[in-house]
Amino acid sequence: MKEFADYISDAFVHCRMTYNDGKFDIEALYANKQLEHITNKTMDQLIGKKMTEVFPNLADSIFDWPKILCEAAMTSEHSVIEQYVNAFDKFVKFNIFGFKDDTFYMTIQDLTHKREIRRLILEKDRQIEHLENEIKSRANIEPLTNIYNFQFITDCMKHSIQSYKEEGTAFCVFLIDIDDFKEFNRKYGIETGDMVLQDVALILTLAARKIDVVGRYGNDKFIMILNNVELDIAKIIVEKVKMEIGRYDLNISNNTIHASGAVVEYRGETLEEFVEKAEELLKKAQAMGKGKILS
Repeated sequence: MKEFADYISDAFVHCRMTYNDGKFDIEALYANKQLEHITNKTMDQLIGKKMTEVFPNLADSIFDWPKILCEAAMTSEHSVIEQYVNAFDKFVKFNIFGFKDDTFYMTIQDLTHKREIRRLILEKDRQIEHLENEIKSRANIEPLTNIYNFQFITDCMKHSIQSYKEEGTAFCVFLIDIDDFKEFNRKYGIETGDMVLQDVALILTLAARKIDVVGRYGNDKFIMILNNVELDIAKIIVEKVKMEIGRYDLNISNNTIHASGAVVEYRGETLEEFVEKAEELLKKAQAMGKGKILS
């Protein structure tokens, strides 16, 4: 099979499975040059090395990739896994097959551009539409926070719903509202309030993956569309956002901000029903006190 590997457009890897102290790992025995593009590593860094050695940041990942890939190889003649891999900073498709004597084969296809293309096309279409109507070219961007505006976010949700219906692709929405923001503006001034809005937008943007979408939902509300994840994984991402907001220092009399939130998974509703479900859950969180996030 090696003689054909260099003619394959996807990355091709011949792997050996290891299992020590209750932990799976994967050693690359052979790979074609395309693996360098996928991993941003050289062949010298990859061949003969264990996955956890080459990518130490796997320890911080939501997913235990060595275990997932090894179990897929052992339990099925051919497994396909599509997911965002933080270590690669890419959305990839794994094809896993040929398990024998603790070795197996794997191809890896980079789907990041394909996943981004719908959003990029939608963004360009809206820019063209607004240019034709003599509206500023950055029609999709909310100018204060430099994240997507409500109209574009709505269109993105429609596309995520379409992907769910056509491909069964799960997604979640995270609504977040800064607690007592009107009172904060009165106390510290609109300029300081605007700074807080910009900083919260930055926190959300840094927490988002390439396939997620972050936007301003209202005056003091924000939204994250978490694509290709179910609720249990979305809650982990949301928890990281909550921690970062908790660390945020206003540098004003040792004050901090609090934010209430709601994270919901799409289950086949209409757009209006889905948004209403998220907003109702957000109201319940706010009624429970500051800094509550419900799912």
